[in-house]
Amino acid sequence: MDLQNLVISLGLFFCIYFIFKKLNLLVDNTSFSEHKKIGTSNNSPIIIGGIYIAIIISIFLPNDYLFIKIISILILTLGLLSDRNLLPNPRIRLVLQIIILLFLINFENLNINTLSNDFIDNLLKNNYFNIILTLFCFATLLNGSNFLDGLNGLLSGYYILVLLSLIFIDFNSSNIEVLDLKLIKILLFSLLIFYIFNIFGIVYLGDGGSYLISLLVGLVLIKVNQNNIFISPFYVATMLWYPAFENLFSLIRRASKKLNVSYADKLHLHQLIFRYLKAKKIFNKKLLNPITALIILLFNLPSFILSSLVFSHTKSLIFLLLINITIYLLAYYFLSKNFKFKK
Repeated sequence: MDLQNLVISLGLFFCIYFIFKKLNLLVDNTSFSEHKKIGTSNNSPIIIGGIYIAIIISIFLPNDYLFIKIISILILTLGLLSDRNLLPNPRIRLVLQIIILLFLINFENLNINTLSNDFIDNLLKNNYFNIILTLFCFATLLNGSNFLDGLNGLLSGYYILVLLSLIFIDFNSSNIEVLDLKLIKILLFSLLIFYIFNIFGIVYLGDGGSYLISLLVGLVLIKVNQNNIFISPFYVATMLWYPAFENLFSLIRRASKKLNVSYADKLHLHQLIFRYLKAKKIFNKKLLNPITALIILLFNLPSFILSSLVFSHTKSLIFLLLINITIYLLAYYFLSKNFKFKK
């Protein structure tokens, strides 16, 4: 994306924002979503992140990406229905997600080539098993990303780091060819523009935006892994571990307490960190939301840097992944045991 297109993208952002603001469209309503109440402000943010990114993709991506554009619109629409509480049942949303993802997986021939384990790799040779596992990974990523969209700049900032890692590998590794580099750059620049206004609580991604960006980044990472034998599958895992693990851990946590797994609460790790910092009055209340997101991003930054340097070394990547999960669990245990947060 050159300077001219970047200026056009910025102009489009302001146009979309002011039109939606003027018409009072897609104003955030946290009464629809319990888990997003924790870090909200009174700025009446507009949920245009997904719409903005979808428009940028539609304009700047070539016609070769027509199917990706269609899938993007479908997943965005599903998220927007959730944002407006027009599709409140999480089970129905999951079914519709699965249908959209199956179309994507089959049309783009997406699969997981290897997990560096002979037993699992033999299972992956079975087409049905491979499709189910790929579908599971996508669904986990989409819904985990949606969980993270509760603090200003957290989700958009996280995926900016993922995209920067891919660009770094493409630029510095002669053996690696990132086929969807144009898509990556478009996503990166549109997210950077969005992020500037997101951290101040002016605009949100919402369910539509979180579904869309996680689907597109997940798609890019799987295709990068498919087309480059030098990239370990655990590089993809270290890039996406946080939203994916947030989802899986939340499901296990709720199931262990015999709660409905689709039950929304305010007990995700980023919410506990926010509430802890708020209780300790360490930061200015108005800045607490983006500062909490920044702390989490800074925690993930060393892992992103190291993963980008050792993207082909499976054992090192597994070690990094285990360290991240261990720190997550220790932090969660400390916060949940020492501070009795209400649901």
